[in-house]
Amino acid sequence: VNRDDIRSEMGYNLFSNGKETYLINNDGRVVHTWRSQRKIFCAYLLENGNLLRDGSDNVEAELFQAGGAAGYVELVSWDNEPIWSWSARPIRRFLTHHDLEPLPGGGCLVMLWERHTKEEALAVGRSPELIPDGEVWDNHVVELRPNGKGGADEVWTWKLWDHLCQDLNPDLPNYVSCPSQATHRFDINCCPVNGKQGCRDRTTIGKKGGASSHAPQGKTGEKDWVHANAVSYSAERDAVLISLNVPCELIMVDRQSGSIVWRWGSPMNWGGGTRLEQRLFCQHAAHFVEGAGGNRVLLFNNGRQPDRHWSSVDEIEIPTAAAGAVSTTGNLAWTFGPPAGRQGSFYCTHISSVQRLGNGNTLVLMGPQAIAFEVTPQGDEVFRYVCPVQTVNGGGAECVVRQGEQRAEGRYSLFTFRRYPTTFAAFAGRDLTPCRHLEG
Repeated sequence: VNRDDIRSEMGYNLFSNGKETYLINNDGRVVHTWRSQRKIFCAYLLENGNLLRDGSDNVEAELFQAGGAAGYVELVSWDNEPIWSWSARPIRRFLTHHDLEPLPGGGCLVMLWERHTKEEALAVGRSPELIPDGEVWDNHVVELRPNGKGGADEVWTWKLWDHLCQDLNPDLPNYVSCPSQATHRFDINCCPVNGKQGCRDRTTIGKKGGASSHAPQGKTGEKDWVHANAVSYSAERDAVLISLNVPCELIMVDRQSGSIVWRWGSPMNWGGGTRLEQRLFCQHAAHFVEGAGGNRVLLFNNGRQPDRHWSSVDEIEIPTAAAGAVSTTGNLAWTFGPPAGRQGSFYCTHISSVQRLGNGNTLVLMGPQAIAFEVTPQGDEVFRYVCPVQTVNGGGAECVVRQGEQRAEGRYSLFTFRRYPTTFAAFAGRDLTPCRHLEG
């Protein structure tokens, strides 16, 4: 740990690795832990001290072998006692993935995959050449509300499948002569070459092999074709923000009408520009900035090889659009991340997160490296934490590097790293006596 206690925001940091969720202070000392029966992808601490987390069901859900796959949503108490849990059924058709969004009143938003057959995909205008896996996955956003019986009920659902367009088959009801005429819909045939792998590394396009641990060999039109990876809610707008990783685009959905009212990041997706206008590159952790009235979004802009070979954290201002119109513009309000070759430049091929802190600083997680750092609005680093926890055996166990030793080769990746201020309501009356450093 390196820190500047004067300019850094004091608080407690929450992250998960394997089946363990850790709460540490800014010195890296453990103040609390939660243990799950399943591998955890993301977790959120609530003001009442409960922990909202997901849980991996990859063993049972063998048909959903993809990055970010989860399966369970559960709420546990500060003492890790179960309060409620939920999973989508049937598990051969649906699976939760990537992110959760806690809501006022105790509910949450959850992201969900739905498998569609080749025939179902063709029925909405998918090109036969863009179904290499024999199926296509839809993305849902579902609002869950605890039912008081140890479970939760689905009270609102949005499906990307209901908002598609295509210019291939004029006999289908979602046909448009050009996607630019239907910016409120997403083109079912918007499939970058080589899929997720091609978006992250353009040098793999047209080459055989090139698979890696974080992205298998890319296929144009692969089943997880948009790879949605983040969801956020704005009460001021009553709108839901969804991050589409492979198309490199954000969409905002009006919760009342279900319509797409804003999209930004890559105008090529709807025929509104060229690659020179692309602004997002395999982004993660997109969310509404708290206290900004739903008018600003913060995200981790991962970048890609070889032409945008650096990452940045970007704050986007959403302009006001005319009633009934779909806005497709955004203004860069703040950014941090020097280009490749410059001092302080960093690059993360996948995962990673970002959070705006109460003092105006920004907390950044380089996910693949499991390194978190905090910067001021001027870009001065005031905190850095190198996570010593290594994930082994496919996430089933953790191995901690001892103090003073270098991290050995292996996987140390983290999906999220969040800080809660010392004044956070969950900490009132709790014993937060610092214990050991994780590394001993």
